[in-house]
Amino acid sequence: MRAKLLTIVTLFIFSCTNTTKIPKDILSKQKMQGVLWDIILAERFSSLFLLKDSLNKNIKVENFKLYQQVFHIHKISKEDFIKSYKYYLSRPDLSKVIFDSIAVKAERERATIYKSDSIK
Repeated sequence: MRAKLLTIVTLFIFSCTNTTKIPKDILSKQKMQGVLWDIILAERFSSLFLLKDSLNKNIKVENFKLYQQVFHIHKISKEDFIKSYKYYLSRPDLSKVIFDSIAVKAERERATIYKSDSIK
C-alpha cells in the first residue's frame, strides 16, 4: 500500500511540473524572438546591399560580422545563441510561438510600409 501511494505521489509531482519553463542558460522566448528578428534584418540587408557590392566583399565574412553586431546589441555570445536556437528547435511547441510572433511582426511592418506608401 505504501509503495502504491509513493508511486502515485511521485507521478503526480512529475505530471505537474512546468514543461514550458525555459532553462536558465537558454534565452527567453522574448529575447530569442528579438535576436532572430535582428538576424533576419541583417540577412535582408546583406542580400539587398552587400550582394550588389560582392566584387569587393566576402559575403560570408560580412554576414558573420553582422551577426556579431546583433549578438553585441543583445549582449549575448554566439554560443548563447546557438545553444538557445538548438533548444528551441528541439521544442516545436515553443519555437512555433516564436516564429509565429516574428511572422506577425513582419506582417505588421509590411502593412505599415504599404499604408505609408499609399498615403503619399
